[in-house]
Amino acid sequence: MGRETGVRMLHRDRIAASPDTVLALVVLVIFMDMMIYGLLIPVFPGYAPRLGVDESVIGVVFGVYAVMLLFFSIPMGLLSDRVGRRPLIVAGMLLLALATALFGFSTTVTHLFVARMVQGVSAAATWSAGLALLADTCEPSRLGERMGFALSAVSLGTVLGPVVGGLLFEYLGYTATFLIPAVLVAVVGLAVLAVPVQTVKPGRSRMVPRGSLLPLAACGVVVVAVSGTYGVVDPYLPVHLHAVFLASPATIGLVFAVLAVAAILAQPAVGRFYDRHGGSRHLIGAGLFFSGAALVAVIGAPALLLVAAAVFALGVALSSALVPVMPIMAGLYRGSQGAAYGVYNTFFSVGLSIGPFAGAALAGRWPLSAVFLLQAMVLAVVGVLGWIALGRLHWR
Repeated sequence: MGRETGVRMLHRDRIAASPDTVLALVVLVIFMDMMIYGLLIPVFPGYAPRLGVDESVIGVVFGVYAVMLLFFSIPMGLLSDRVGRRPLIVAGMLLLALATALFGFSTTVTHLFVARMVQGVSAAATWSAGLALLADTCEPSRLGERMGFALSAVSLGTVLGPVVGGLLFEYLGYTATFLIPAVLVAVVGLAVLAVPVQTVKPGRSRMVPRGSLLPLAACGVVVVAVSGTYGVVDPYLPVHLHAVFLASPATIGLVFAVLAVAAILAQPAVGRFYDRHGGSRHLIGAGLFFSGAALVAVIGAPALLLVAAAVFALGVALSSALVPVMPIMAGLYRGSQGAAYGVYNTFFSVGLSIGPFAGAALAGRWPLSAVFLLQAMVLAVVGVLGWIALGRLHWR
């Protein structure tokens, strides 16, 4: 019996050691995190008036998530380098379940803020540890494609989150919209305990690798530009769609589904292309520039069908800019992937914070269309400057 147990444990370890198993685990964890993130997108515009809040508060609630991600991503990444990836992933998923349940019982704006804060802390743990685990177990020659699949989990969660949120809200009410997913997240978190994963040897991590300050800064600018766009689109596009087209929560969810489907299709393809051919200068520079053009088309489209087409183009362009940064970051932080993706998450959260808070500050003075046009100009300028700068850095 002892021998049989040992054989089963050996077989289990071999399964856990498989890069495909690790990829599936990371994809599931990131998917659940982003599905919960997206639940609030179609629900809040209709629920907010009951709490007596306006559209500026929408941006602030979304921004609190990014602030927590900003403060906790690097500490969580460094901690995962010390204690391993799995403890951080499990803790993050259980915190996410708690945050989701808090949303279900929220009756005041303060409750929403607390729930969003806990959600941001949980994302810092799961993202930093999950992406680091993926980099630990993947061959460098395939890391772009693998990271593309991981980012596709973000997009898939974004597809299902607003759709599920909108449907649950319409048919089961506000509380059930969050309590049902909270139970699922807790189950996933506990299931992670049953999957042994590769551990990392404890060591000292560096927040800035030696001789890599300029490349790291370039990565930061790209990630902030992309996440800042999502920081504007996520809270304010639903408001625009509701105001201009009288779109229902379910319709808003479908528009966001188009954005996510575009990313799901584009991200693995971009990662595979980068692994085989490089071309980060062209992917990033053109991706940012055409993201700006697509954003202009989104806000100017006179019909929902045209909005959907422009949103699809926006998803492809943003994916082209973001995916190459993932393997580049791994190369900068060899042997310290927790720090690498803690820093990556910090960059991402900076943009995710700037978008909603800047939008909240501007929305009271300018129409929403002006906020979108300003973000489009930022993307176009950064794209052109990035194409020039990356050529001088001689990135692959």
